[in-house]
Amino acid sequence: MTEKERLFKILRHEIALHPQMTAADLQKLVYQAVFGVGHLLNDRTGFTERLAREWEGIDPAAGVGMEALQTIDPAGRVGRLHLQACKARGVKIDELTRFLVAQSPAGGSRERFVRLWSLICELADEEKIRLTGRSLASLPFPETISHHSAGYGEASYRVVNNIASQQTAVFIQGFPGGL
Repeated sequence: MTEKERLFKILRHEIALHPQMTAADLQKLVYQAVFGVGHLLNDRTGFTERLAREWEGIDPAAGVGMEALQTIDPAGRVGRLHLQACKARGVKIDELTRFLVAQSPAGGSRERFVRLWSLICELADEEKIRLTGRSLASLPFPETISHHSAGYGEASYRVVNNIASQQTAVFIQGFPGGL
């Protein structure tokens, strides 16, 4: 399977989860796939506090049957760990926090972002996604990452920079009920 085909598979899944996503939401997905969560881990105390506040408001019943780990990178390195699914499976916030703040940087590059974004524009030009290639190509490179749009819907996750790492494997093996 080519990189473009893997990316299209990721996009189909994301669009199925969030049919009202915007071009900015799509750009956030690619940004996270390339650069991971490093920008948020620069302030580990703030990251930990925001995670704890969000965790408190999560109803574990909402995560029953939900996918816990969503791959968002066509190379299979970066993913989104859905907090509702974690809470439904009995993951403890202190274990989750330790795992997330201990991550190594994703090590992405602007060139890789541009490469993936150009593939998305091709998919749009081929009418494989509902957004137009022209509208996507006109978006500037995101110097910072924004929040999801109102139409995106539920967005309770944290990015995992290397889902294939030993650290991630150890955390997932300790997941009550598995992934």
